[in-house]
Amino acid sequence: MERIVTKPTKIDLHIHSAASIVTKDKGKKQLADCDKDHVNVLLRGLEAHGINMCAITDHDCFDKDLYFTLKEKEGNGCLNKVLPGIEFSVSIRSGDEEPTVVHIVAIFDDRRPDLINGIAEVICDENGKPRYDDLDSSAFTEDCFAKVLRDIGLNAVLIGHEKSAGQEAKRDVSSLGADCASEVILTEFVDAVEIRNKRREIDIKRLIETYPKDAVPFVVGSDCHDWATYPGREGGEISFSSLKCLPTFEGLLMAITDPSRIKVGDCSFFSVSSSKLDSLELSIDGKCFDIPLSPGINAIIGDNSIGKSMMIHRITGCRHVGDSKLADGYEAYCAKEGISVDTLLPDAAEFKFDDQDSVRKTLEELHSGQGQDDYFGKYFQSHVDVSSIKESLKRFFDECVVALESKACFNDALRRLDKHEVVLRDLPKSEKLTISRFSKTISFKEIDDLCSKLLSCRSDLANAMTDYSKLFKEMGLEAAEAHADAMEAMDRLLKLVEKHRLVYERDDVKTRAVKDAASEERRVLSKRKTDEQKTIDDYSATFDDVSVKIANAVLLAAKRCDRKLEYAVPVDIRVPNPMGKFIFVSELTSGSTDISYCNDVFGEVFNKPKLSLLLDGIQSETNLTTEEIAAAVTGGKPSMATCYDQIRNKLHAVVDRVTERRKITNKSIGIDAEPSPGLYGTLYFDLLAEEDTKSGVYIIDQPEDQISQVAIKEHVLGAFKRMSANRQVLMITHNPLFVVNLDVDNVIVLARGQDGKIDVKSGALEYECDDYKVLDLVAKTVEGGADVVRKRLKRYGSEGI
Repeated sequence: MERIVTKPTKIDLHIHSAASIVTKDKGKKQLADCDKDHVNVLLRGLEAHGINMCAITDHDCFDKDLYFTLKEKEGNGCLNKVLPGIEFSVSIRSGDEEPTVVHIVAIFDDRRPDLINGIAEVICDENGKPRYDDLDSSAFTEDCFAKVLRDIGLNAVLIGHEKSAGQEAKRDVSSLGADCASEVILTEFVDAVEIRNKRREIDIKRLIETYPKDAVPFVVGSDCHDWATYPGREGGEISFSSLKCLPTFEGLLMAITDPSRIKVGDCSFFSVSSSKLDSLELSIDGKCFDIPLSPGINAIIGDNSIGKSMMIHRITGCRHVGDSKLADGYEAYCAKEGISVDTLLPDAAEFKFDDQDSVRKTLEELHSGQGQDDYFGKYFQSHVDVSSIKESLKRFFDECVVALESKACFNDALRRLDKHEVVLRDLPKSEKLTISRFSKTISFKEIDDLCSKLLSCRSDLANAMTDYSKLFKEMGLEAAEAHADAMEAMDRLLKLVEKHRLVYERDDVKTRAVKDAASEERRVLSKRKTDEQKTIDDYSATFDDVSVKIANAVLLAAKRCDRKLEYAVPVDIRVPNPMGKFIFVSELTSGSTDISYCNDVFGEVFNKPKLSLLLDGIQSETNLTTEEIAAAVTGGKPSMATCYDQIRNKLHAVVDRVTERRKITNKSIGIDAEPSPGLYGTLYFDLLAEEDTKSGVYIIDQPEDQISQVAIKEHVLGAFKRMSANRQVLMITHNPLFVVNLDVDNVIVLARGQDGKIDVKSGALEYECDDYKVLDLVAKTVEGGADVVRKRLKRYGSEGI
């Protein structure tokens, strides 16, 4: 038998024989020829419909001779397994109501022929009559049914018979009135040891009423009563159930305890992609291993430091080993243990490789919102306009600085006036010409700033045509003409600015000429004046200077302005990109740009003790001077001349730290909330599961890192199951949930034997041979594995999982 599942196992676990005539099917003449002498007739029917695993399940009786005769035919054609079974009539009583009889098909473990030999005697008396204890209904009560199973002593799978397919017909499970009735309403594994020790009774009523439809496997059987016309159902062909399992009782058990292993009709459980590995070939200390790999999920488990991570790196040619010391360590380990990994996965056949560090790093980057361009960048189609927001923030802060500066400069002017005391004197006028002050120097700063801004805008506008040429072509001729008009308008504006600057230059030439002439004349006049005349001139100059200062203070008083600390966001600070059940959010690293954020920016530029005074000074009148404001700046103190420019630069520098942050969320979490690192782990694997545009093998080392057990069970396992439908997965894990609950398709176990040498064993979870059982290996190798295996087999039991 193969170690892993390579194709679906098609089953029919509900076939009747002539034995049923003695119990429930009296008068059905077509059953007369359904006996051991006509087994070949049944075989032809099974072969024609591709049945790989079957069971004869007669009403409340068991024909052991027929069973063993059919059992001998295993291996003929497509029939791989024959299991013993019975269709029980069970009387269910609820309160004072009349009992309801339902049919339950029991399929037994076939590995104990000695116990199978005694099944008939347990069910029927020496006359071949069923040992019913509910004689009125010709059925077994629940207690009697449990006792029969105990006395048989074999592990069993119970399947509720639902012949009416949802209609409440007599003797169907749906007759109990369960809303979820379909083809099958009850599937249950009965552990012979537990029920024999009476530690766990079967509560059929509870099972039927408890399980919702989507939690119970859908198992179809023919209920054939005429082998010559197999499947013998009126209305033609039926769609049999196919299981993703080995054709064994253990395979059936694993399938009915995981509904994802069961489909109806012709089906496929694996991806047909050619980008996969068929086997893993390696040799250890001269012993060769050829390990078949499933196209689904392959889990590598084993002792710590035995070489699991080394193996997956060797499979990929160590192209993901960034640390040369680690590569040297692998080389030394292989030389020491005599290991040679002979299978190589081409780069083109690889979907993704996640080692322990890359998973941790990816989850950290997802949480921080950085470094997602490599894989997830394609999902962020729309982005928050960071540049516009930063420019708007800078304008807001510039306006705040202007408001603070306008009042502080007025206060500076008052302070300067306070230092001047002019005594009014009645002096004679000087008979000589007096030059007391010069014309004010013309400033080119404002017009040069405008010119620089316009040139930058023109350059950006010109580059837009080149950078977004494809978009302009899509928009057509009208867009190109609008761009040309904008360029022309910008050029006209620049010419006007240049023309006006010439006016500034001419005025400056005149002003400097007058100033130079006045300075020269002043020196000449100074040589001719007497001391009395100079005193008069100095007084006039002082008086004129104070007058200018007063006039300047009046002008500054008029320029004073307030800026309310209110900031309206000009564009969205958070842009969602819905993709299926995920939302890819582009947002600001600042989280917001409200006034709270703005106050935090001020808090970085100014010392906290003075911060409230400064903020009040922006919004309303203040007595602060430029000197006091400069002293309140954090870090190096700016000079009086450059104080406000440096404050602006500091504020702009804080704003420039704002960048785009990307996060992934879903509708239940919302776009405003911050997913936890653990939640990002579930989202990450969900995204990989949804990725169906790229084929290849996914290799991952310890996906359980950074994720809670609850999240693994509720989210991550489902993601990996969906993923396995699209690609082959090769996984290293130390978590039993990722082996047993994930229901992996192949387990590769690395362990040291008693001789100290590394040995490799593998197979599906249900695989067993003379040397080992895979479930036993999992229970012994993985911490907590025994408990998880036990619960896994009780998935539909009272203990749950």
